[in-house]
Amino acid sequence: MGKVLKIREVGDPILNIKCEEVNINNIDKEILDMIEDLKETLNFSSGFGIAAPQVGINKRIAIIQVDKEKCSYKDCEDVPLTIMINPTWKNLSNDKDVQFEACLSVPQIRGEVERYKEIEVTYYNEKGEKIVKKVNGFTARDIQHECDHLDGIIFLEKVLPNGFATKEMIDKFNLRNN
Repeated sequence: MGKVLKIREVGDPILNIKCEEVNINNIDKEILDMIEDLKETLNFSSGFGIAAPQVGINKRIAIIQVDKEKCSYKDCEDVPLTIMINPTWKNLSNDKDVQFEACLSVPQIRGEVERYKEIEVTYYNEKGEKIVKKVNGFTARDIQHECDHLDGIIFLEKVLPNGFATKEMIDKFNLRNN
């Protein structure tokens, strides 16, 4: 069982660096322990995804898990715990949409971000198996958001002009999407 790690917040330098790839041919106990810590930290949080740099780990590892009953996005679907090592994605169409996003590393702020609606994601699981999936809707948004973290990008950099939500707006319009 992993341990809950401290979530790094905006301003921490690790959130601004491109993370190192994991050697897929050597997924050792150290990497598996990192994954367990990420899982435990995500389970302890209110988020739907977490990337390694958010807990101070400079590795290309992200985890997503979505319970549609707890998700206020219109196109949410259940996503079981998914460990993604060295994930990459490409858009499958030029269709995009704009929705409010939030981030564990940026508490109290929401912002409107434009993302591709449908992507193909390629990653390795903790067994070193290559996975290629087509995803859409909130799952595509979630993966793009977490992959941004692995490239040193925080969603604040992608918020549309005048797309920030204040605490008052969050409370009034229930913009508590994570």
